[in-house]
Amino acid sequence: MFEVFAYNEKNDIIEKLELDAKSIKKASWIRIVDPNPEKLKMLSERTGIPQEELQESLEEEERPKVSAGKFLEIIYRAPYTIDSELETLPVYFYMFEDKVITIEKKPLKGISDLSKKMSQNKSKFLFKKGEAHFIYHIMDLINDDFLSKIDKIASKIDLYENFSRKELTIKDIEKVYEQSVTLSFFNQALIANVEVLNTLKKGYFKLIKSKDKTLFEELYYNVLQILDTEKIQREAVTNLINVHSIITSTRLNNFMKKLTTIALIVAIPTLFSSIYGMNFLHIPLYNHPYGFYIITGMMMLITLFSVYMAKEKKWL
Repeated sequence: MFEVFAYNEKNDIIEKLELDAKSIKKASWIRIVDPNPEKLKMLSERTGIPQEELQESLEEEERPKVSAGKFLEIIYRAPYTIDSELETLPVYFYMFEDKVITIEKKPLKGISDLSKKMSQNKSKFLFKKGEAHFIYHIMDLINDDFLSKIDKIASKIDLYENFSRKELTIKDIEKVYEQSVTLSFFNQALIANVEVLNTLKKGYFKLIKSKDKTLFEELYYNVLQILDTEKIQREAVTNLINVHSIITSTRLNNFMKKLTTIALIVAIPTLFSSIYGMNFLHIPLYNHPYGFYIITGMMMLITLFSVYMAKEKKWL
């Protein structure tokens, strides 16, 4: 999908244009979603960006970075939901003196909302404040999306923590593990984004004015705060898994202790039965008229005493 937006300063309106050579020249923002070689070749021919560089957007695991030349290339990772699972995808920014190009592998919510506003002739201030501010605004939307998704994970973890004393099902454990994996992916993406922002706020780039560096400095500290929040939630997930392991292990130990105690108690009458089941001529009380009742009574007394002692020791 191609979207071309041009800001007409004279009439103070945002125009959505069809993609052609004329519209490329007028464009203020070009958005590409789900890139393919044909789209990238067309873009390369009409913007002068080497096709080899644009091909990077087809790679799955492109690490965030900043590179400068005739234009400024920025790769920044963003959260994305697919089939109710969270992952991160790279967003590619190409900044010129008069336009910004963004490439997304999949449509991201924040950028899609911005595109919708542009179609409604809203958010004109972004074009008035310059290309650096435009990129800053999109990065800020991405950061907000990260924080929003981390907060949703936190609410799920809180729900599980409220039932941590109860037995979690295998499905619950799988869900908790998925949240842990997601937070780990977020951590890697956010750390890489911090490096990009640190480069933008400290480096010298012709297309970024000194006053605009404060914008990226603001984003830099914003991402650091998000990283702290992510770390807290990741520790919460780890603690929840550890608590569940401890509770499960304790319950298993208690069950085994009770099972062992019951086995020992049952072994007492079994022992008497085994002894008096031997084929010997001379066994105590063998010929006694009340031998059966005496032996049975002894078995019951010892068994009851064993049950009493087990309860006193809280083994049962």
